[in-house]
Amino acid sequence: MANTIQIKRSAGSAAPGTLGKGELAWVDHGTGGAAGILYVGDMTGAGAAVRKIGGPGWGLELLNNSTLTGTPTAPTVAANDDSTSVATTEYVDRQVQNSTQPISAASDTNISAPAAGHMLLWDGVDTWDNKAISGDITMAADGSAIVTGVAENAVALGTDTSGNYVATVSGTANEIEVTGGAGSEGASVQIGLPDNVTITGTLTVNGATTTVDSTTVTVADPVFVIGENGADDNKDRGMEFKYNDGAAKVGFFGYDDSAEAFTAMTSATNTGEVFSGTTADAIFADITGTLQTASQPNITGLGTVTSGTWAADIITPTSGGLGVDTSSSTGIASVSGGTWSVSNELAVPLGGTGLTSVAAEGILVGAGTADMTVLTIGSAGQKLAVSAGGSPEWSDLVDGGTF
Repeated sequence: MANTIQIKRSAGSAAPGTLGKGELAWVDHGTGGAAGILYVGDMTGAGAAVRKIGGPGWGLELLNNSTLTGTPTAPTVAANDDSTSVATTEYVDRQVQNSTQPISAASDTNISAPAAGHMLLWDGVDTWDNKAISGDITMAADGSAIVTGVAENAVALGTDTSGNYVATVSGTANEIEVTGGAGSEGASVQIGLPDNVTITGTLTVNGATTTVDSTTVTVADPVFVIGENGADDNKDRGMEFKYNDGAAKVGFFGYDDSAEAFTAMTSATNTGEVFSGTTADAIFADITGTLQTASQPNITGLGTVTSGTWAADIITPTSGGLGVDTSSSTGIASVSGGTWSVSNELAVPLGGTGLTSVAAEGILVGAGTADMTVLTIGSAGQKLAVSAGGSPEWSDLVDGGTF
């Protein structure tokens, strides 16, 4: 079983007479622990005075789960009392209800003979005056306003109105030309296209054949979309080009539908958008992909091979291989002087333990470059300590030490 550490204790009711510096003691006070007190020896003075430091019998339980009862109240003072008494809800409500002063009594109003439909307007200086709405707008007592007339050009489109309206008609250079009168209500406008047209936006052309007869065609779009994919039409997808090597020829590069691969052809023939011809040579720099032809006799060098399975002759150490066949070996591979070998355990100088097995619950102990040793588990309750010689060992001793 595990070690048990207990402090000094007493089932009696008397406090300890003296305690050592920092020594703890528990006194039951004869009530079964409900009124127990924890004591500690004072660190000052030669007699090591005893001090209480806690426990339910010390009085701290008075602050635990204390509940205040009763209903606190405050007096309600008379109306308009400006003393420092507490203002209750009743007092505030009563003050609000008793305040019946008319708006004309406000210090910043000048109301004279008010009539139906009058409004208070700020005079721009210091008072609000009552005024009747007049002119082209009148207002009834219910707040409804009536507009009886609007002066010519009183409404500025876009400023005094909301919604869409045509302010000006102008053309864009090389796209649309606009001619005609402007500046009057009866102005006429003529819109046409110039000789050179620039279209900004999306252009859709529908037709069986679209012909572009230009010396130079520049397209900013980095991706061309060609063909349809609603059904399998068995047609190739790509680019047909014309060239002349002494005779007019046609070439093709793109996706060969029948071969399901990218293909380049010269001396090609286009039969219903299906091409046939001579397979063209290609020159590339780096190539990423999988070689489908098993034999590659012209490979004279390789870069970095990051994955794959080697199933050929053994590669010698001078060529970057092991020079050994480890297909039937089990263990740990190591290199010594350029020679590979396989052993049952890994030596300590190579980062191993030098052991083939370790006892259950054993602890490994280093021994320099020699094989490590095993410290077997101790007994229940023991702790790991260091012997006088500096070796790890199991011990039953619990010593708090000094400082």
